Amino acid sequence: MAAPLAISIVIVRAEHLPESWIGYYTSLLYAAAIIGSVGTARLLSSFSVRFVQLGALVATALGTVLFCQLAQGLLPVLAACAGIVLMGVAYGVTVPSGSLALAQCYSPRAQPVVVSVRQTGVPVGTALVALIAPLMAQHFGWQSLMVPVLVALAGAFVLSLPGLRPFAAVAANPPQRQHVLAALRSALAIKPTRRLALVSGAYGVNQAALTTYLVPSLVWLHGLSVGKSAGYLAMATIAGAAARIVFGITTTRFGRAGLHLGLIGVVSGLAWFLLLWPMPSPLRLTIASVLLGMTAMGWNGILLAEMALAAPAGQTTEAVAAGTSFAYFGVLVAPLIYVLLDQALASRTAAIAGLAVLAVLAGAGLLRTGARGHGIRL
Repeated sequence: MAAPLAISIVIVRAEHLPESWIGYYTSLLYAAAIIGSVGTARLLSSFSVRFVQLGALVATALGTVLFCQLAQGLLPVLAACAGIVLMGVAYGVTVPSGSLALAQCYSPRAQPVVVSVRQTGVPVGTALVALIAPLMAQHFGWQSLMVPVLVALAGAFVLSLPGLRPFAAVAANPPQRQHVLAALRSALAIKPTRRLALVSGAYGVNQAALTTYLVPSLVWLHGLSVGKSAGYLAMATIAGAAARIVFGITTTRFGRAGLHLGLIGVVSGLAWFLLLWPMPSPLRLTIASVLLGMTAMGWNGILLAEMALAAPAGQTTEAVAAGTSFAYFGVLVAPLIYVLLDQALASRTAAIAGLAVLAVLAGAGLLRTGARGHGIRL
């Protein structure tokens, strides 16, 4: 929830901020998430999984309070930046440490669906915040958003407390202390996890293209209102959350994670084609939005589960950290790639299509690898 929370508060606050600041805060959050993700293995060498996750909840709460102090002047801006960094680090730590906890509780066969259910937090949280935040900001001021967020974090903290005792045993046999970047190096040294990490980066770019450019592209390309365009984004987000669960179930039932992930990239390109093609109809835009949400957001759970399964024994955290780090990096560089393509091609449509091509190529690469008989399921 940290990422949608931070981004939504920034957006609600946008009327009082320079336009460029929104992108800066978002980029800062994901940069901090990368740091948190690659540093998770180091944290787990000293603390239990549950202690790390409870610490992430506390860091998110503190980061929220700091960011909500944003006002004119150097000190409030620095406090807001510190808050964003805290939320980003907490967000980065939660996914790999959570994957280690799930690996202790569930069988390898159940991992895809379990991780996929866990990964619905961001799209569901984004949809909920999108519904709640504007109304609260309009009636009570944007800083009032801090109250329900802190209540939700406190509830999560209390509900997590019973897990301290069973998970304390993890700290009794901690991973070996190592350099922070060793987690990435160890994961990237293995071909299956390296391939999946690169796919994660490409799909991260595609997901950022959906969340960042879907609404603007429908406005300037098809002349839709912001309200209607946001409605299509809501469809895509809900479809993405549902797809993470559905793909988790089908992967658990039938296997073939590589086939799932490959088709996701290819079908995502078709969805962008339907969205960007001139003379749209409501039906076509609805179908395209649902397909794009399912593919641009539905890959996350099964890919992270597959990385955890492909990792050697004792390196689950490192593998998942590599996958999330590459995904966060994809989100970071997506706007830069878009700007460069827009300038080079003098076409915003071509720039968005260029972002989508990365996902199509990654998906096609997975399908081609599977066809040669070297699937990524170990």
